[in-house]
Amino acid sequence: MAIGRAVIDAAARHLAAAGDEDANQLAAYDLAHAAAAVENASAVLDYGEKGDVENRIARAFVADAVHDVASRMLGREAAWGVELGMIHGALPFVRAHRSAEFLAGLAGEAGPRHLDADFEMVQDTFRRFADDKVRPVAEHIHRENADIPEDIIEGLAEIGTFGLSVPEEYGGYSSGGEGEY
Repeated sequence: MAIGRAVIDAAARHLAAAGDEDANQLAAYDLAHAAAAVENASAVLDYGEKGDVENRIARAFVADAVHDVASRMLGREAAWGVELGMIHGALPFVRAHRSAEFLAGLAGEAGPRHLDADFEMVQDTFRRFADDKVRPVAEHIHRENADIPEDIIEGLAEIGTFGLSVPEEYGGYSSGGEGEY
């Protein structure tokens, strides 16, 4: 991630020094997306420490983020004030962890969920509801652009779907805290 951050920092300094936001909108737009990719990848690194599958998922995600930075940078070197060579040190990592073989090795792995017992129960409840109620009509709704049947909406309301992220003080089910989604 150090290489990605170095590119982002250099480009941000260059664009700030240029000072003409209107003339540099496209470069700034791409830089903002690249910076978001680097920040997201950095956040995923903690997840990668939880186990082997998580580590491989994190490496694939980081490789994709670095690829995103490189693709946004390519052709904008002058606008960003960077050299294409800045990213070369990351290419072996990107090649290894974006390869078809590496990604195919992840394709069949669901990986651990890291959910506490309450969220495991919620997950099971939603999965059963989806299998029993949604799956049988999903294709019809999608292909015919049909309305969602009232019994699905009522069923979702009964299992509390519409209040999961609403704080308890406003009538929802969320108690706040780090375990909330």
